[in-house]
Amino acid sequence: MPVVEDIERIVKLFPQQYYKLLLLIGPSGSGKTFVLKKCMQVLMCKYINLNLELSRKLKEVPVVERCYYVQDYIDEIVKNNDSDIIIFDDIEILFSKHLKIDPLSTLKNISKYKKFIAAWPGYIKGGYLVYAEEGHEDYIRYNLNELECSYLNLGRGIQDEI
Repeated sequence: MPVVEDIERIVKLFPQQYYKLLLLIGPSGSGKTFVLKKCMQVLMCKYINLNLELSRKLKEVPVVERCYYVQDYIDEIVKNNDSDIIIFDDIEILFSKHLKIDPLSTLKNISKYKKFIAAWPGYIKGGYLVYAEEGHEDYIRYNLNELECSYLNLGRGIQDEI
């Protein structure tokens, strides 16, 4: 599968990078999960559904206090996995405003110490990496020239490559 081969090529370059992070960008239904599960097999790495794992840890914490625990819980999830490469899928929880974190900075911080692939549920538009639609409460965008990490854009999906 060409996308998985591209991911393998990028991961091999991680030792030369400060942020060892690859964002797999695409809207819902673009094939990110399919690709990441193939990567898990090929690269023999750990696949984590972040929404599920993080919400399990945060569910007992009052909503107004979750922002004080979220980074520690993410670090715990990462540290409890000894795989050389970690894959985060379903990361939408990071965009929740009540957590008061910057999703991209959070992922980049992890990738300073761990090789890391994350599914970014969004798209690229006008030179920006985008999550949600403008006007939505969780809308956020980042200039592509300032990402400081690798990315692959699935855009319209991988249907013709499967």
